[in-house]
Amino acid sequence: MASDTAEMESRLEKLLLEDDDFAELEKEFDQYCPFEALGMVRSEVRHGNYLAHLLNPSRPHGFNAAVLRAFLMCIAQECPFPRSDFSLKALDVHVMDIDQADVRREWRNIDLLIVLRSSQIVIPIELKIDSSQGHDQLRRYRRIVEQEWPMSQGWKHLNVFLTKHEEAPTDVDHWEPLRIRDLVEHLQPLADQSNNSQSAQMLRSYLRMLRRHHLEDRRLEDIARKLWAQHSEALEFLADRRPDETGNLFEALKDRRSDLLAAIRETGVKMMLDVDYKTILRLAFEQWDDLPGFKNSRWTESKRFILLELKREGPKIAAYLYLGPGDEQIRQRYVTILDEKRLHRPTSRPGRDWTCLAKKEIYQKQPDDETDIDASIETMMQSVSLFARKIFDHFDPILQMLETSPGAAPQAS
Repeated sequence: MASDTAEMESRLEKLLLEDDDFAELEKEFDQYCPFEALGMVRSEVRHGNYLAHLLNPSRPHGFNAAVLRAFLMCIAQECPFPRSDFSLKALDVHVMDIDQADVRREWRNIDLLIVLRSSQIVIPIELKIDSSQGHDQLRRYRRIVEQEWPMSQGWKHLNVFLTKHEEAPTDVDHWEPLRIRDLVEHLQPLADQSNNSQSAQMLRSYLRMLRRHHLEDRRLEDIARKLWAQHSEALEFLADRRPDETGNLFEALKDRRSDLLAAIRETGVKMMLDVDYKTILRLAFEQWDDLPGFKNSRWTESKRFILLELKREGPKIAAYLYLGPGDEQIRQRYVTILDEKRLHRPTSRPGRDWTCLAKKEIYQKQPDDETDIDASIETMMQSVSLFARKIFDHFDPILQMLETSPGAAPQAS
């Protein structure tokens, strides 16, 4: 064991301290990026906001109309619009008056819209980073724009589908795809030639972020392949021990289970701890312990049939109300009165051993989120408390029918 530890320490030392490729990769990522700090990497809303700011010549970013002209040149060179009577030419972009361009954000739900009144050109832009096109989305947007700027009055339409994927637009006869990679290539010379102003630094950071997270960077890919080839054991060792933010958060929530029970009690519902495992926390409704046959389950040591289960599932934490396994005759009585009243309606019939009566997601780790443990726990406790109140209000009147219905289930001896 000691020799294995020494060997792994040696492998890690060669990777972290001696490998030039690792040092180059570390240098690439050891640069402050405000867009990563703001959680913008996969947020289409924030990408749209920043692009709208850059494309608008009247905004105080220091580029005037240069970014918009580079964007239009990208459209001219990368989007042929073969099915349209009009396509943008590079020479047109070079001489076009765009200083008074009207750049709109989320107009009628369209991500970006550029109106060039002097040329009677309108360019709606639908931006997709990680999400997919909505059903009939592009066709609806096109018709909205056509009604506002009619082609019968001389308006020319260039509908641009801006995406990082090789993806064809659904309204294929009217929209032309433009890859984010191509846009980055057209903006990069502008970022490199600009002065060292804050806006220029921001643009360089933005393009670097796009390359790092959304585009294939062959140089970094080559470095990564070499590192895996030469240091696979050390990298696998590190990957297996990557910090688990969701797991740590769930552990912190379990550590505060007494606070959780107190928060639930404030809603007027009395609950108690049933069992606590590494990835599961089960709670019981105190009032239901007196129901006929309620403690005839084979689930936990308490033998309760129904429990509220908080469960960690990968990057999520969810709450489930389960009817567990137990004496078949007694369990069937519970199934009979509860099945049609379930708040969670899966397509399958209730299982012989497990039936989910209600379900709620109480936490979902978002990409690039910085987890605030205390704030997240407070949010989760509030969510669980409201869910417990909803469950009790819905199911308690139904379960109390067991007390008065003929053939009520006997209590366990």
